[in-house]
Amino acid sequence: MSALPIIDEIREHFFIVGHRGAKGLEPENTILSIRKALEIGVDAVEVDVRASKDGYPVIIHDDTVDRTTNGSGLVADMTLDELRKLDAGKGEKIPLFEEVLREVHGKAVLFVEFKVADAIDAVLKIVDSMNAWKSILFISFESDHLLKVKEYNKDAYTGLIYFKQGDGIILAKKIGALAVLPFYRMATEKAVAFAKKLRLMVIPWVVNDLETGKRLKSYGVNGLTTDRPDIMIKLRDSNLLT
Repeated sequence: MSALPIIDEIREHFFIVGHRGAKGLEPENTILSIRKALEIGVDAVEVDVRASKDGYPVIIHDDTVDRTTNGSGLVADMTLDELRKLDAGKGEKIPLFEEVLREVHGKAVLFVEFKVADAIDAVLKIVDSMNAWKSILFISFESDHLLKVKEYNKDAYTGLIYFKQGDGIILAKKIGALAVLPFYRMATEKAVAFAKKLRLMVIPWVVNDLETGKRLKSYGVNGLTTDRPDIMIKLRDSNLLT
């Protein structure tokens, strides 16, 4: 195994993805949360990307800053300077995408969820400058966002997220995605088998209890996204399925 974690390697075993870092342990989508996930030993870290008013890709889930910071207002209406003055929890700042990539690169795979199209070009240019393509999975609920990534680099790894019954698996295959990321209740044994038949990775979200994790692992999912990597890491490091 190479020193650099890449998607082609983590997919060869059951893996754990830290949701927004370690959301259940530290303030979500902060450097503190990401470092906690890495300290626990996750295989991958998932973060959400939006664009500031002046075009900088920043790490935050919601379209407003209200829930996760001491400020209020739309992310898209605030400049980077305004966003960086906010407290994102425990004195943490809202990170820039580049900060997060530098923090994770070489230690784990990074799952980058695009919440808005405005952030895509800036993110891809940074990834290109660091030649980090093989250690990033670009994910979104929006297939158009993933197609835009593929237009920039046809070899980029993408994954389609979905949370309702429907044609998510077929659509993922159609747009050339590597993976599907279903809400865990949608990851039935039948759905997982169908996705695997189409050679798609299956990475359900968000799973925080071992019983659910064991069941999904027994179905053959590739990995799980979790707020509590400290708990779910036990599934990776054990062959216990029952």
